[in-house]
Amino acid sequence: MNAPADSAAEPEAGASESAAGILARAFGVSPEAAKRLAAAGYTSVERVREISADGLRAAGLDPADVERILHPPSAPPTEPADPWATNSDRMSEQLMASVRPKDSGRRRRPSAPGKDSVDVVRKWVGGDDRALETWMRSSPSAEPMPPKPKAEAPAVAPAPAVSVGPAPPESAAPPVDLVERERTVLHWLTELLDRMKSDQFDPATVLQDVQDLQRELYDQRAARARLESEIEQVKRGSIAVIKYIRSREAKLREQGIQEKEAELADLKLRLLEAPIPGDGPAPAAPALDRTQAEARLREEFGERESAYAEREAEMRRQVVQLGAELRELRVAAHLAEERVGLAGQSSEAVAQVVDRRLIEVEAREKQLVTRENELRSKFEEIRIRAQEAEQKVESSASKQKDLEAYQHQLETNKATLEVEARRLEQLRQEEGEAHRSVQLRQLEELRTEVARREEELRAREERLRAKSADVERRVAQAEGDGATGIPDQMSEDSKLPTGVRRLDDLLYGGLPHGSQILINGPAHTGKETLSRLFVAEGLRRGVPAIWVLTDKTYLQVREEMTALLPSYPQLEASGMVRYVDLYSRSLGVSQAEPGVRLFQVTDKGVLDQLTLAVNTYANELKASYPTYRLVFESVSTVTAYLDLSATFRFFQPFTGRRKLDGAVAYYLLETGMHSDSDMESLEHMVDGALNLKIEQLKTFLSVRGITDSQSRAWVGYTFTRKTFGLGSFSLEHIR
Repeated sequence: MNAPADSAAEPEAGASESAAGILARAFGVSPEAAKRLAAAGYTSVERVREISADGLRAAGLDPADVERILHPPSAPPTEPADPWATNSDRMSEQLMASVRPKDSGRRRRPSAPGKDSVDVVRKWVGGDDRALETWMRSSPSAEPMPPKPKAEAPAVAPAPAVSVGPAPPESAAPPVDLVERERTVLHWLTELLDRMKSDQFDPATVLQDVQDLQRELYDQRAARARLESEIEQVKRGSIAVIKYIRSREAKLREQGIQEKEAELADLKLRLLEAPIPGDGPAPAAPALDRTQAEARLREEFGERESAYAEREAEMRRQVVQLGAELRELRVAAHLAEERVGLAGQSSEAVAQVVDRRLIEVEAREKQLVTRENELRSKFEEIRIRAQEAEQKVESSASKQKDLEAYQHQLETNKATLEVEARRLEQLRQEEGEAHRSVQLRQLEELRTEVARREEELRAREERLRAKSADVERRVAQAEGDGATGIPDQMSEDSKLPTGVRRLDDLLYGGLPHGSQILINGPAHTGKETLSRLFVAEGLRRGVPAIWVLTDKTYLQVREEMTALLPSYPQLEASGMVRYVDLYSRSLGVSQAEPGVRLFQVTDKGVLDQLTLAVNTYANELKASYPTYRLVFESVSTVTAYLDLSATFRFFQPFTGRRKLDGAVAYYLLETGMHSDSDMESLEHMVDGALNLKIEQLKTFLSVRGITDSQSRAWVGYTFTRKTFGLGSFSLEHIR
């Protein structure tokens, strides 16, 4: 019953084997890989070429066979890619025309290849087909050639056996001497060309030689695949042998340890069974024997342990050596495979492979250069960081020395003060009652002087209150008449009020015309309140204002000023208020209202644009008003975004222009954002400063510069969003 099925299966198996042979010859893969492709249903060269890399791996092919199929080293002789088949028809006709009829009796042996034939072969192998055509058109050689029975194909030396083991790396030499093979092929080709020009050329013999070479190449590839499998088996076998040897040694070592433990247990048992010295006389020799036995056992254990350690180290060295030899064999096998593949390819394919390898080498060189540059940059960065660390260590060491010296000085001063205190105490005890009476008399005189000055202060405060009430009455009358009061007088003796009554008292009436004032203090100390009261006081007196904003929007300032001065929106609408805003654009505001110019601190040339905008507003306001007031809030934000030297170069002409216009300007500054030298440079460019500070949860103000002041000491103050109250001045500074 199964006979027909078996008979039907035999042709299918034969067809599969024939298809596998065609695929093996076409792509240069192993017979096993070709059989796997045929078993998967890929029985033709065209179908195999359409398979992707993933499909080839799914069919069970190893990466080397996948690479050969995707990038075939050479085309099979039966395909159109054969060098003889790729010539044009014209080339074939010229070749056949140059061949004379076959005459075995008159066949001559071709002469030794001349220089012209060698040059033609080299050019043709290099890809110059015209050299072959030119040579074929030339006249045939007239030199007689002795008969030759058959063109001999270049012999291919058999591949030497490859052994794996502790043998030296020379055993992994390539199976084919590529240089000798190239010389043989070159000699054979030149001999073939000479025969073609003579009358001894036989195409059938050449085709038979080519087929023999193809068959021999296939046999070489099969032998190479067999050698690779043998190498892999030997490698696996060597690893298994190493594992077996190591496991065997471990078992032997464990058995030896168990035997020694048994001997030790036996010795301990004997020691326990030995008689106790107190029970009866016992000789000292057995104890000595036990001691010697224990020492001998320890010595023997040490020797065996050292021997095991040396043996283990030797096995590890052998494992490392075998691993290195396996890697060298793998590299040698790969090189041999490449050489065999290149020997069977055409000149164009070899040139393409060489070009691809050159491109890969250049890419690797570029990667190496890039990595080398990265390593150099990292080394330079590490060196710079090391230098910085050394500098920091040196700086910390010097600071530590300074601190130690300062601490020593403090201890010396403390000791000196203690000595001085003891001396003063001794003097006080010696002076007694006489000194106390003198002190009491001086204290009474001081009390009298303080009472007199307090009386003068009260009288002066009464006069100032009367003047303040008169001023407030005039301001209220001016607001009732039309929201604009009497403009500030421009006389040199008159002063402009700041909007804070007690601060005006401290400054003897206010600020001189054209004063450029620096409001310096930490955050949340009332700098903004001083600036808003300053602008509100000017608007009440009919003096316009210009705001330069760097950390608030003009809408926020408008809201705060409206809470302080209800008529502020009407005054702004009448054109008495202008804004130069460097903050709103960073929040996404792009359209400005009339009287508002929007910039951004990060714009190129922003300081020049700021100066131009302020000068334009100043000219417009001076056309209708005698002067104006300006608030720059704040300078610290500009210095944080821009270069400090550029800010100083901008600040000096900016304040000079305001002084020429007779305008009083406030410049707000954050204390913690600037060094002492920067603060001194900024204070040098202005007429004075109002310094604010926080100490023990209290706020203090001091006046620096600004002509006359009743007190230059720190004066306590309180503030809210709408008020700024200054405390009492020191009596010894009142004039």
